[in-house]
Amino acid sequence: MFQRSNPNLRVPLPHRPAAPLFCRYLLSRLILLTLLLARISGAQIDTNSIAPHRYLVLYHNATIPADAETHVAAAGAHLTQRNEHLGIAAVQSAASEDDATTLRRLAAQPNVDYVLHDRIVSAHRLRVQTLPATANTQTTTSGRLPTHGPINTQSATTPPPPLPAYDAYYNTPQSWAVQQVGGYGNNVPGGPAHGPWDTTMGKGVRIAIIDSGVDQAHPDIAPNLALNLSEIEQSAFPTVCDDGTPQDQTGHGTWTASLAAAALGPGTGQVIGVAPQATILNIKVLQRMPAVITGDTTPADQCEAGEASGLLSWVMQGIEDAITNRADVISLSVGATADLTTGDGAGLLAAFNQVTYAADQANIVLIASAGNDAFDLSNPRYVELPAQSRSVLAVVASTNPACAEDLVPGDTCVPGPVTLAYYSNYGSTLNALAAPGGSYPAGDDAGVSGWIRGACSSGKPNTVDGLPSDQNHSYGCFNLGHTQYVQAMGTSASAPLAAGVAALLRAAHPDWTADQIVTAMRNSAVPAPGLPVPQINAMTALTQSASTQ
Repeated sequence: MFQRSNPNLRVPLPHRPAAPLFCRYLLSRLILLTLLLARISGAQIDTNSIAPHRYLVLYHNATIPADAETHVAAAGAHLTQRNEHLGIAAVQSAASEDDATTLRRLAAQPNVDYVLHDRIVSAHRLRVQTLPATANTQTTTSGRLPTHGPINTQSATTPPPPLPAYDAYYNTPQSWAVQQVGGYGNNVPGGPAHGPWDTTMGKGVRIAIIDSGVDQAHPDIAPNLALNLSEIEQSAFPTVCDDGTPQDQTGHGTWTASLAAAALGPGTGQVIGVAPQATILNIKVLQRMPAVITGDTTPADQCEAGEASGLLSWVMQGIEDAITNRADVISLSVGATADLTTGDGAGLLAAFNQVTYAADQANIVLIASAGNDAFDLSNPRYVELPAQSRSVLAVVASTNPACAEDLVPGDTCVPGPVTLAYYSNYGSTLNALAAPGGSYPAGDDAGVSGWIRGACSSGKPNTVDGLPSDQNHSYGCFNLGHTQYVQAMGTSASAPLAAGVAALLRAAHPDWTADQIVTAMRNSAVPAPGLPVPQINAMTALTQSASTQ
């Protein structure tokens, strides 16, 4: 999900405290993570942060006039991109131009429905506090965020049993989220012997991950990766922390991609996704941006604590890229709350509806996370985008029944009911389903945990962690260095897990439309007393027949 800063929307409900976010895996150190913003993992469009002098123009009937460039020039700006399929043009004005005047002139052009500011999309900022290992312990590969007491360690005299050479985390309780939605079967070790994978593992289905890129060399990602594309235009939004290539230099995109479709079997990595034979389309629309640190202007420090950010126009173009590259499913761990009583809010809804409708017409299943602000979205004044955009299936976050949600610092996992995660947005107007997002408590490296294990980025190949001022350095997994695996939580997990289920259905029923697949997911979702909506389940969904759609 993506972070927002609308002051009208940030007050959490009294019984649902606003939350922190990511936990991780670090190879040779004990770490404590400190959240700089009181939110959960993911990325959200900040509806108050605009890209100066950059605008989106939505044209009537999704048709850009042939002479649009001439009219834009007459308004004191120039057209930088035409998306003919969506009927949306990106426009930039000179720095000397007045914003209000430019908006008014552009809105007065023929066939214009809306003029919006192009907006900045920002991921959460994390910082790492490294603690030295004590003499009588060995380093573990697990941390927690924020710290609820010391990190669990193993005694040097009693090392844990060795894990398999591949799919190791799938063979531990760390695979709970993938298995909870139906990622098991076909006699794959680590889960129930029989299940959805007896029918299909998603082969032939293309899942577009529209995010911060993926680690193209990661052993869980590379076997299924078919497309690497970046919509980053650094002249429009420059950074010293990321080179703008499709390689993930933040970590978020690799994590989400692995939950949907991490590969399995010999020669792969340590996790398995819900649809482990599906194809991953990597469409990068976010890049690492420097954080603002009070009293610290050192670029290396700012970049290490930085977040993945981009422009709204890049996100929209990413959806268009997915259409062009024949995606079957789109996973969007991105969101924004729009106030429909404002001009920009109504325009944001119209823009997303235009884009998501085009994807639906291309027979693509669109799935988006519901957001991490603990908001009740029943108030019709507000909508969560793209989760409430046209033809999009919204997904809220659920918890691990083997580790019931417990927000008391220092508590450990005990079994309990599946519930709505404390940070998840909710509300009847979302028309959502649930999928795992995780919650407290955190577990150790291979034990029961409320968090969700996934792959992370090791940065650019043949580099070490650091400011990419030369070819030998790059950033990778949040502020955790070049780290291949991480524990995290947030509705950013819920969307790709649901996307993996959609991929299994598409592979099993290639003749079904996108609408039929979503209907099957809704009709087969399993109710739970602690959830306001039923939870997605591939096993029950695969029993649906086309006649029930």
